[in-house]
This record gives sequence, structure tokens and C-alpha cells, in this order.
Amino acid sequence: MSKVVLIGSSSAIAQSLQENSNREFVCFTRSNGFDISGDLSELDGLEDINGLVYFPGTINLKPFTMLKEQDYQNDLDINFLGAVKVVKKLIGKLKEADGASVVFISTVAASIGLPFHASISPAKAALEAYARSMAAEYAGAKISFNVVAPSLANTPMAENLLKTERLVEASKERNPMKEIGSPNQIAKVVDFLLDADQNWMTGQVIPVDGGMINLK
Repeated sequence: MSKVVLIGSSSAIAQSLQENSNREFVCFTRSNGFDISGDLSELDGLEDINGLVYFPGTINLKPFTMLKEQDYQNDLDINFLGAVKVVKKLIGKLKEADGASVVFISTVAASIGLPFHASISPAKAALEAYARSMAAEYAGAKISFNVVAPSLANTPMAENLLKTERLVEASKERNPMKEIGSPNQIAKVVDFLLDADQNWMTGQVIPVDGGMINLK
């Protein structure tokens, strides 16, 4: 049975994916010693891989005048360059499969202007552009590259943005559907995109955002 590699498998979305999907997963996370800044040698021995999901991300929300050059570098390293390193390690294995799917996690802030996102938005936009480029380059090899772009969801990473009832209600009010997303809602779309190579889909950015990108 082919396997799906999850990078950052302790995230709330990754946990929901594992709980609700019948796929076989190979999980890597900082808690078991996996370091995205290392040589990624843990990935060398993997076989029978037909999927990859890259979950690592940051929520680094600051006024522009408070952002330092290191903030930009750190967001790029985790959100974009880490994904590039992982794909470079696994692309040969993915090419051996008879069709494979790669899924990245972005944010609505890569497509719409939001205050205090001057560092994280460019990093996620780079990830989306990378996915489109890779989709074009590997379409003939039947490797699909797609992106899920959520709005604010109730995850541990977002807990500082939702720590009071007032903040929760304000976040709901900003959303066209007046809701905050859940990890399970996002995980369902990730699971669907893991079959993208079979569904004639590649190079797509799929918003899971209650209408944030397209509705007023």
C-alpha cells in the first residue's frame, strides 16, 4: 500500500487528517526529532510514497515597523524553503509512483490584503507560486501540486487570536459566513487533494475560508 508523508504531523489539521482518513501515513514532527533546518536524512529510506503534505507554518502578525529582517527570513525558511527542501528530497520517490499528489497549506492572506501580515503573506505567496511552477514542471510525470488556503481556524497556532470571547466574535463577524473554521473542515479538503492526480487537478489554490477571498 502506498503511503503519504506528513511533515509537521502534530498540527491540528494533520491530526484531524490522520483520524478521519483511511490512508497510510508516515509522520514527521519536531516532537520526534525531525528538524526542517537539518539535512532531512530521515526521509532517505522511504519507499512506496504517493503523497506528501507539508504543514509547517507560522503566524507572525506584527506592524510593519516592528518586523525585522530575521522575521522575514524565518517565515520564508519555515513556510516556503522548508517545503522546497522536503520536495527535493522526495521528488524521486514521488516520480516512481503511478501518480502522486503534493499538498501545501497556505492562507487567504496570500491573496487578500490584511494588516500585520507583511511577513507571512509573502512567504505563503511564494509557496503558492512554487506549487504552480512545480505543477507545470511535473504534470507529465503525473505528480499533482495543489494548495489549501484557509482563513482563520480554531487551532492551537491561532489561540492568541481567539483567546477571548470578544476576539472570537470579532473574527466571526469579519467572515462572510460568520464562522471560524475547524481543523476537520480543512483536513477534508487536504484528503480530497491527495487524490488530485486521479481527479485531473493540479496547480490549484483551494480556499477554505467561508468566502473570505471572493465575497464581501
